[in-house]
Amino acid sequence: MRTAFKLDEQAARAALIAMLAKCVRFVDANKTLTEGDEYKMVLDELVKGFPTLTIEDWRLCLYMMAKETFGGYYERLKLAQFVECFTKYEQLKQPVITKIRQDEAADFERMRTEALRYITPEFGTEFNPIAARVLPQDWLRGENRLTYTEREEMEKRAKARTDD
Repeated sequence: MRTAFKLDEQAARAALIAMLAKCVRFVDANKTLTEGDEYKMVLDELVKGFPTLTIEDWRLCLYMMAKETFGGYYERLKLAQFVECFTKYEQLKQPVITKIRQDEAADFERMRTEALRYITPEFGTEFNPIAARVLPQDWLRGENRLTYTEREEMEKRAKARTDD
């Protein structure tokens, strides 16, 4: 909501009040919002109490209120009922957001690992057990592909020849 208010506060407020009015008309409760000041007070309280909800969240929550998903209103639809329904909506939304954040974190970790595999030579040798025993730079260049023990043995033989 903060972004919508920064871009065009008047239009955002008008859209939210229109959604509130539509919900109030649909529910048709006897004790409900009737004056512009009441709508303004409800709107200000809901925006202040639920700053993370988007305009789409407002639309969905008010639609669910009109369907009486959060329970009946018993001929009363005032600020307390709106706050209660918005609180229930946030509680319904929380597990979904948590799952989305976990999926995003897993995707990021997978992409980071994949990127590092191509950037860092150590990752290029990680899947080849023979290549893991030699210098990664040499292995990737295609040079000196002897294992450490083979190279050590050849160095010992060369040293023994020069000492003779």
